[in-house]
Amino acid sequence: MTRRVGMIGTGWMGESIAADFALAGLELAAVAARDLDNTRHFAEKRGIPRALTVQQLLQEDIDLVYVATTHDTHLELALAALQHGHPVLVEKAFTVNAGQAQDLTEAAAAAGLFLMEAMWMRFTPALRTLQELIANGTLGQPRTLQASFGFSLPYGPHRLRDGSLGGGSLLDQGVYPLALADVLFGEPAFLAATGTRRDSDGAVLDVDTEFGALLGYDDGQQALVATSIRSNLPFSATVGGRDAHIELAGAFWGSECVVVHRGGADPLRIDLPHEGRGYVPMLRAVDQALEEGWLEHPLADHASTMRVMRTVDRVAEALAATSKYERGETG
Repeated sequence: MTRRVGMIGTGWMGESIAADFALAGLELAAVAARDLDNTRHFAEKRGIPRALTVQQLLQEDIDLVYVATTHDTHLELALAALQHGHPVLVEKAFTVNAGQAQDLTEAAAAAGLFLMEAMWMRFTPALRTLQELIANGTLGQPRTLQASFGFSLPYGPHRLRDGSLGGGSLLDQGVYPLALADVLFGEPAFLAATGTRRDSDGAVLDVDTEFGALLGYDDGQQALVATSIRSNLPFSATVGGRDAHIELAGAFWGSECVVVHRGGADPLRIDLPHEGRGYVPMLRAVDQALEEGWLEHPLADHASTMRVMRTVDRVAEALAATSKYERGETG
């Protein structure tokens, strides 16, 4: 049986992932958004059979609702989908804070329905290969992570500059290195962070525009992460251990190559497959979870999502001091 998916959202994320549903063996059967005319154009361009309002989509006979809207709407839309009896895949960041994430996971558990954050990085061949290399002892015990993700956002109105839409670098970019740190080390025992809310022209916004964070763990491991929407940073991630360091080459969240560096030896390059826009492994995993009747997927379960959202909240709290200083509040 080919499962039928209804997607809510026609923005950048919907545009990026739309073609990958078919590659994963799923049918993107309907799409919904606020502007029905734009939704119809989106559907026609991509061969999606039905263009609907959100309420119409929730009434459809579909097997999964995928929420691909701005962060501020994730909780409301996902709860509505669950209330209509639909399993739900929610785009990252899952919600805007850990409290909302807790409400959503509890609602899914009470309804007995599948729910997952669309943190596709957890399913990529590169990350799975990294985990295999760690498990077979290639690295020795992983001790450090360095990861960054930054670009200079063109000046002008944009959802990432808008706090009412859940904008900012932390929720849009920061969840990637923080999720990678979670895969490697779990939830940090210690965290320090600094950053800014200043835009490229110096204006103070109501969202963070860049931050750096140091995460420490009970066994002494550490993760150093940095993201920005006003500075160009490497898209790299490197994991260090006693015997080697391993690089997720290129953009680490969708890397197509893992490189093992050992002292005194040539680097070992492992090239990996890349299907569609990169979301296919995650979508296949969701299809498997629905086939098996799982309420969570073990590679992106609710516990891992909650750990990352709690860490997001801790970073946001640390950044609040910087924000207060930039607003001229010294008390």
